[in-house]
Amino acid sequence: MLILGRIAYLQRLTVADLAAKYPQHTQKVTFQSGVGPQTHTYTGPTLYDVLQAAKPTFRSDVKNDALRYAAVIHASDGYESVVSWGEIDPGFAGTEALLAVAQDGVSLAKEGPRLTAPGDTKGGRYVSGVTAVTLVRAGL
Repeated sequence: MLILGRIAYLQRLTVADLAAKYPQHTQKVTFQSGVGPQTHTYTGPTLYDVLQAAKPTFRSDVKNDALRYAAVIHASDGYESVVSWGEIDPGFAGTEALLAVAQDGVSLAKEGPRLTAPGDTKGGRYVSGVTAVTLVRAGL
């Protein structure tokens, strides 16, 4: 998986890297899917921690510049979803979106990490097989 975009340090991370290099969090979530409700337990680092390690290049001369940013999550099947910086920043909404390395105690090493979106009623932002996260500036 690649960490790209408006960051100081390009990152190439495996599921093993995500498990070893970052604090791990566990969350039990329920969401609606095309086949009905699903409940799973995920473990992995927060998206915020992984992006912080890549050093976002926010502008210090622009008030709350970070709030103009979003992470585009890319999947191996071409699926994409977006999470705004304000959603994951602990100083704002603080949603603990994970780049999960395990689902229900089973490693995701073969499939790739999975983005979680705790609090979402629908499962559309639970991106499986994450191949890249691109930090983009959405504001002018």
